[in-house]
Amino acid sequence: MGDSIHDRGRAMEDLFFQQKDQQLLEKLKSELSMKQSRDQLEQASGIHDRDVLNQLIEHGVTVETLLSVGMIPLVAVAWADNVLQPAERKSIMQAAESSGIAPDSAAYKLLEFWLQDRPDRSLLVAWELYIKSLKSQIDVLAFNQLKSQVLDRAEKVADAAGGFLGMGNRVSEAERRVLNELKAVFES
Repeated sequence: MGDSIHDRGRAMEDLFFQQKDQQLLEKLKSELSMKQSRDQLEQASGIHDRDVLNQLIEHGVTVETLLSVGMIPLVAVAWADNVLQPAERKSIMQAAESSGIAPDSAAYKLLEFWLQDRPDRSLLVAWELYIKSLKSQIDVLAFNQLKSQVLDRAEKVADAAGGFLGMGNRVSEAERRVLNELKAVFES
C-alpha cells in the first residue's frame, strides 16, 4: 500500500511538472513568434523602434497587412463622430484600392475589420508612433509627400458624409479635431 501512495504521488508530481513544462514551452513559443513577427515587420517597414513595432503587432499589423497602416488615419477620421457613414466607408475603400490594397489581401481584411468595429484609440496612437519613427528615417521631401497624401485622403473622408443634405459645413467638429491631430503628428 505504501508503494501505491508513493506511485500516485510521483504520478501527480510528474503531471504537475509536465503541465509547468508545457506552460513554459507555450510562453517560449509565444515570445519567439512575437520576436519573429517584430523582426519581419521591422525589415519590411524600416521601423526600428521596438515599442512601435509591438503596438502595431498588437493591432494585427503584419508584413502582409503593412499597407493597411496608411489607412489608420482615414479610419480614425471616419469614426471620429462614433458613426461610420456609408460615404466615408466608400471613400476609405477607394483610397485602399488606389494604394494597392487588393480585396483578397490580408490588409483588406484588416481594414474591413477596422471599419466594422471601431478600433480603440490605441490604434491611432500606434500610427502616431509609427509616423514619428518614420520621420527620422526618410528624407524631408518623401516625408512631406506622405504628409500631404495622408492629410488629403483624411480630409476627403471627413468631407464624404458631412453636412445637411450635402450643404453647409461638411466636416464635423469631431472630425476636425482628428484632422488637426493628424496634422500635429506630422509637424511634431
